Amino acid sequence: MSLRGQALQEFDLPAAPQRIDELPSSAPETDALRVHAPAGRFLLLCGAPALSLAFEATLFDLLAESRYPAPRPRRARGGSLIALLGGQRAASCYAWPPGEELAPAEATVPQLMDLGRLLARLHQLGETHPASVADPCDALSLLGRAPAGAERDALDAVARAALPQLPSGAGHGGLTPQRALFIGERCSAVLPSGFAGSGALVLDLAETAVGWVAGAQRPSAALRALTSGYQALRRLLPEEKDAFFLALRYAAVREGARRLSTGRSGALDALRAVEAVGEPEAREAAG
Repeated sequence: MSLRGQALQEFDLPAAPQRIDELPSSAPETDALRVHAPAGRFLLLCGAPALSLAFEATLFDLLAESRYPAPRPRRARGGSLIALLGGQRAASCYAWPPGEELAPAEATVPQLMDLGRLLARLHQLGETHPASVADPCDALSLLGRAPAGAERDALDAVARAALPQLPSGAGHGGLTPQRALFIGERCSAVLPSGFAGSGALVLDLAETAVGWVAGAQRPSAALRALTSGYQALRRLLPEEKDAFFLALRYAAVREGARRLSTGRSGALDALRAVEAVGEPEAREAAG
């Protein structure tokens, strides 16, 4: 039986659902699927490292318990928050919440500010997470699996400029447009990324910002709105402000590495968008 079939079985979903939508993959050999079944719609993350998915499921269980707009993980047949598939691989499942996806070009300032506030609230709630797990999306490792060429060389050069030691905690993995649903001006639900982990909180903010700045009609305004909303709840520390542009570039490289290693186009789009905004504008946005 395939990993996908095993995962569907573990979460009591039909072996042949009404429809399966393949979503952008977070990493090689990892599937992100929207499953349409008689019981409703579900997000199924399949094939990711077990420790990473367990960390994320525990985080989302904590968020749901705190009345944060995030779906609670669906329990597998054995009663755990994830299903082990063998070979250190696992799957997790969440009911798909209400709301609509929003294209970056259509996002308004109030919507981006609300998203920033929710990310800051997630970071605050994540302080009580009982575990820690290494970064599941190391850019250099992903680039090592990508085909050689000019794009990989350009990303590799930035990826080797490591971030300094910064305040860390439980991070979402980037509240990008594919992971935030909206009802009107309000962000109605936050979806898991498939690669939540422990790391620099400002990098999680940067991952989120890169997702909305690339494709925005006014990238600088989008960056300011998102960062302003975030700082309404959690002020960036001086060292985080100083490292914000570097974090944006590194987040853009991570997105490029994911695209390259999973065979998607546009590996340099996010990095170009960040460099077009520029360091002075990033410093202004960080306050």
